[in-house]
Amino acid sequence: MRRTPALFVIGGCALTVAAWFWQGRSQVSTGGIVLINDFESVASSEAARVSGTTPSPFALEKAFSNSDTTRLDSTNEADLLNANAAELVVQGSQTGSQRAHSLDVTTLGRFAMSDEDFLTLVNVLRGDLELLQQLVDEFRQETDVQRRIALSRILGEVGGDSVTLTASELIYSGDMVSRRLGLELLQQIQPGNAAARDIASTLLATEVEPVILVDTLTTLAKPGAVDDSSRQFLSEQVAFLADHENASVRSTSLNILSRWSNDGQYTEVLRNGLTDQESVVRESAAYALVGHENVSQSLIESLLSVAVDLSEAKRARSGAILALKSMPIDGVTRQQVTAAERQLNQIRR
Repeated sequence: MRRTPALFVIGGCALTVAAWFWQGRSQVSTGGIVLINDFESVASSEAARVSGTTPSPFALEKAFSNSDTTRLDSTNEADLLNANAAELVVQGSQTGSQRAHSLDVTTLGRFAMSDEDFLTLVNVLRGDLELLQQLVDEFRQETDVQRRIALSRILGEVGGDSVTLTASELIYSGDMVSRRLGLELLQQIQPGNAAARDIASTLLATEVEPVILVDTLTTLAKPGAVDDSSRQFLSEQVAFLADHENASVRSTSLNILSRWSNDGQYTEVLRNGLTDQESVVRESAAYALVGHENVSQSLIESLLSVAVDLSEAKRARSGAILALKSMPIDGVTRQQVTAAERQLNQIRR
């Protein structure tokens, strides 16, 4: 009988602790948005994501298997929480004017990520330069190629001075793998980025390695917002490479030139590509002339000679036909183009 009060007190304390614990798990701070409340919600969202949605274009190759969502041990629990690092807790101040971000950058680039999570992560990094620098440092120290590629996609979407500097360091590192990775990163941040364009321009003027030249040209695939003087200067550099000794460089330069030159100044450069000795260059020249506004009879005749040439590569002929169909041609020429297209479609793939 003397032990009953003690048991009653202990039981009451246990109930109090349990109530406090449950309240703490379910409480949501009014100062911010909680995207992760507990492990069960994460597991539920991952199970739904794996079971029936189209893979995200931002998804990495290392995704969860079905077994990961049916039976999770303590190791899988940690992995799953790490995989959803983008679904971090964003806690604001009491006034809501500031936000503090809690994210472990060592978890990024290891698991699949949805579009929504990816964009949330990018917005967080853009608003937190210290956190972005942590990710840049993580990227620099990473030795696994696949994870470096994954992290470069995140950094490329974020952009900014620190990311541009990182791309530059990789490009001038002297290591071929690092250089190409840096150029891939530069391609993402180049549109509208003057510093990135300056790096590309310098490489076009000084680089001798064809592979690096092709990668550099590719960084200019999307001009973005650019002033007229920069557009003119880069167009001249690209046009100069249309006579490069390497066919891949010539081919890529014609492709890029059609994106940067919009005044017809380099029409002859594109037309000359139609008579190049390599079919891959003729193909690029033909497709570069699709929708071209500066049309002359000599240009139409050059394209028609490629379109009707039975010995020409199929893709080069297809490009020439498509270019001609986008131009104001007469009835006779249109009949020739139609006949060439019909004959080309009969060729077995």
